[in-house]
Formats: sequence, structure tokens, C-alpha cells
Amino acid sequence: MKIVVLCCLVFSLANANDIRLGYADSRSTRIYNEIKEANPALWTRTDQIVISAAGNNVITEILVTDLRPDKDGEASIVSGGIGGKTVTIGLSSPTILRGYRFEIEVFAADPNLNARYYNKGGRSYDQYQDNGQFARKY
Repeated sequence: MKIVVLCCLVFSLANANDIRLGYADSRSTRIYNEIKEANPALWTRTDQIVISAAGNNVITEILVTDLRPDKDGEASIVSGGIGGKTVTIGLSSPTILRGYRFEIEVFAADPNLNARYYNKGGRSYDQYQDNGQFARKY
């Protein structure tokens, strides 16, 4: 019985069309958070959302979650993505007379930010001359 329940759970999760790409670490900030919704119509509803990161930031995580109970909407990355400045997300309803409802979250971070954390008074690592000693600054 446990195996049947586990298989049903796996198949239900595999049927969901959610997108989870990348990883938002402590220096990432949310640059986009919105719920996109389209009402049912006599044609298949489609939409493309373009999200751009400002300044030197690059996209680190993309989360697209289908909020409808049957989770049969279709979401895809059309262009761009993780490590890029922009991402285009395509959304569409599964069939005619059906709409969609997705929550979209995009996070970005400055890739040069790590250099600022370690260059002021920290120990620089040289793999060829590392003897465990470094100068102390008082």
C-alpha cells in the first residue's frame, strides 16, 4: 500500500509544470514577484514576460509555480535564464476555455560582490606559497 501511495505522489509531482532553476544565496535580492493570471477564453491563452536585472546584477534563481488546483498550465523559459541579464518566460493555458494562474519570482545578485567581501584585510590565498602564515594588521 505504501508503494502505491508513493507512486501516486511521484506521478502527481511529475505532472506539475513548475519551474525551479538556480539558487538564491544570501546576497541575492528578489527583482520580480508577481502573480500572472489569464481568464478562460475561446482560444488558448499565451503570454510572454520579459524580466531584466538592473546594473551589474545577473539572474540567480527563477521560480514559476502553477497556482491552479489541477496544475496543468504550461510554463517555459523562452530565452535567457540563470547567469544572464534577462529572462523571457512563456505562459500558456492547457486548452481552449481554460485560463492559467502562475506565481513568478526572479532573484538576482551582483557577481562582483564576492570580491568586495574578501579584499579588505583578509588573507589572500596562494596555492604555491601557502605556509600557513600571514601578516597581521594592528
